[in-house]
Parts: sequence; structure tokens; C-alpha cells
Amino acid sequence: MFSLAWWIAEPLGAAQPNGPDVSLDPQGRLVYKADALGNRIPDFSHCGYAGGNRPIPEVPVVWVLEARSGDQTARIQAALDDLAKRPADERGWRGAILLMRGRYEIAGQLVIRSSGVALRGQGPGADGTVLLATGTDRRTLVRVAGKSDRTLRTNALWQVADSYVPVGATRCRLQDATGLAPGQRGLLVRPSTRAWIERLAMQELGGGVGAGWKPGSRDIAWERTLLAVEGNQVTWDVPITTALESEMGGGWLASLEWPGRLQQVGIENLRLESAYDPGRPWDEDHAWCGITLESVEDAWVRQVTFRHFAGSAVAVFETARRVTVQDCVSADPVSEIGGHRRETFFTAGQQTLFLRCYAERGRHDFGVGHCAAGPNAFVQCQAIEAHADSGALGSWASGVLFDNVRVDGGDWLWLSCRATTGPLGGQRLARSSGIAKHR
Repeated sequence: MFSLAWWIAEPLGAAQPNGPDVSLDPQGRLVYKADALGNRIPDFSHCGYAGGNRPIPEVPVVWVLEARSGDQTARIQAALDDLAKRPADERGWRGAILLMRGRYEIAGQLVIRSSGVALRGQGPGADGTVLLATGTDRRTLVRVAGKSDRTLRTNALWQVADSYVPVGATRCRLQDATGLAPGQRGLLVRPSTRAWIERLAMQELGGGVGAGWKPGSRDIAWERTLLAVEGNQVTWDVPITTALESEMGGGWLASLEWPGRLQQVGIENLRLESAYDPGRPWDEDHAWCGITLESVEDAWVRQVTFRHFAGSAVAVFETARRVTVQDCVSADPVSEIGGHRRETFFTAGQQTLFLRCYAERGRHDFGVGHCAAGPNAFVQCQAIEAHADSGALGSWASGVLFDNVRVDGGDWLWLSCRATTGPLGGQRLARSSGIAKHR
């Protein structure tokens, strides 16, 4: 099955050109056709580690640990913390910890708190390196966590001057670009104004007093690096995934600083399992997630098998970007079949790539969270015996690609704002090849 989906915003009733949105030129390169307003499908090649510009590296081993009986949390954590004290090389690497074949009981949690660190095993099979989360608390087994010390220079905001900046754009005019320079990191924000919410008829959804979208609740914030500043025109590195419209609130740029965010972090070639009570088939008193990533950029999880987790195999949170999750398998989850469970491969971040991932008996196996800015991509992924749909999970996601994704069971791929009424009610992708848009 080949399915492709994305979310874009454009004026209702905008004229569409004839011909396909994406085609190949004689040299075999993708050609993107813009509509009358300049909207075009964003370039998803920027997803993943290093923004798709470099392959995942092979980090040299510094620490080697053998499997031992008993709780190994403190022992492995001590090695991670010791590695964090080493100076980084010219590539930004401190080195990798290699866990030899065998079973490692983890009664607590392993936390990677430093840049330039990789955690590696000797195989994702039952005879490889197995990390077993013991105990009965609902925790994450391996957590990648930088510091949440992001700061914006809110006293120096640059307002967008263009009346319309289309989907797929990498430049715009500002009212005044004084103080900006190439190489500067910024946050480009599209506000969710009352005018925009009312235009989509999402201010009242039923279900009681207060239901509906509220101004400021669905702002889209893209992290971008400036490539050029020419007068008041700025150019950035990655296309935006929703149009900026002056009549809907326009947009603004703020200078971004994040000293405590991690960079260059990898987890690979491991098998992660959660212990549970086999006498309770819906047991939830055990580890919830396999791996979570927050406050990190340029990271990866590859060749990791997950078994018995109740929540997510891999969850990329909104403070993470440029992450690749590749060749991972999730099997035999143990939990009730209900909300916020079995969201197997999930991102709320941006520039995330899930490549060749496989899930069994999950719910929302390939999911995108609330106001994930995008672009984000799921490529050559498969879910078997799914209990629910894959797609957007938080009512508004912007710039999502499903390319050659197969979901058997559940509702397949569901393009929806999770609303009960309004023009964005949702669309299901059937079992057929083709393209589906959601506006």
C-alpha cells in the first residue's frame, strides 16, 4: 500500500492548477507544483538526523560493560555520567558505551544528559543485549533529556510584513530585519488567532460549555536557521508547513537560545523489554515507554526492539528536532486498549523521520501530536493488527508525510482534527494507492 498525506492551510476556495502536485523531471528529480497563491508540498528531505544532510555516524566505543545479575541501573548510569565528563572531539563526540550480550535488569531509569553520547548493544534479538525494566511503576526505561532552558528574546520580535507567505516557503519580508544575521537561530511563529479559529468554525465543538479551540492554543512554532538576510528579506533553511496570512494574524520571528539542549545522541542495537504480571493480560503496573527524547536535536534510535510496553516504544516530544527512528520493532504491548496507550511511534517534535519501523497490536502506531510544527515523515512503516488509526492525535498537525505506510486493522490512516463538528471532521485513507489531502 502506498499512502501519502499532509496537512496544509490555505484560503478556502483557492484555485488549484491542473496536473499533479509532485512529479519527476527528465533527470528523475522531484518537481513541486505551486498553486495560484504559491502553496506547494513542503520538502520532507529535511527530516531526520542532521536535517537529512549527513548519514547517522558510527561513534567509537569508549566504555564496555559485561552483563551481570541483579539491578544494573546504577552501574550503567555511572558509565553514562562518566562519559559525559570526557571532552568532545572535533565532531562533537564523547564516545559510545557498548553493552555486551546478555540481560541487564533495570529497576530504575537510564538518563542520557550529555551531548555526544551513544548507547549501543550487540543486537536487538533475544540473544543480543536485553534491557529489562523491572518493578511496577509507570516510567520510561531510557530517557534522553537535555535542559529545558530555552529562551526567546521577546523584547526583540521581528514581524512578518508579507500579506501571505505560502506553504513550502523558505523566505519572507519582515517589517524591519535590523539585528538579524545569517546563521542566527530563530523561532518563526504562526499565531492561532480568533479570526483563524472562527474561519475554520472550530470555536464551538459541542460537548458542553467551553468546548472548542481557544486563541493561542494552536500556535505553530518552527525552529529555523537563517541562511541569508538581504535588506528586510530573510531566508531560512527548512520550508514552513502552514501559510502565514496577515488577515489571520500574520507571523513573527524571535531569536532563540537553548544552551542546555543536547546534540549528537544515539541509542542503537538493543532490545528493551518491560516486565509485567502474566496473570493480568491488561496489566499497566509496569514500564510505560521504551525511549523518550526531549530537549535534544540531531539524535537517533535505530535497530531497537521493544516488547511489552504500555505507552510508546519511542516518543519524540515537542522540544526535540532532527531525530531519526529507524529499523525499530514493537511487539506484544501489554496494557488496556484505551486512550494514551500503545501510541507506538509518536512525535510532537519537528523534522522527525520514522524509517522502516514495524508495530504489532498497537493503537495509534504512527502518530503526530498536538501542533507538531513539521515537517515530519513516516516512510516504509508497517503496523499489524492495529486497534486504532494512525495520523494526527492532537487536533492540528502541520506538514506530515506518510510514504509507503501500511496499517492493517483499526481505521488505517486517519486525517482528522479529532473534532466532532466543523469542516475539519476527518478523512480516512482506504486500502488503495493514491494521495489524500486534508485542508
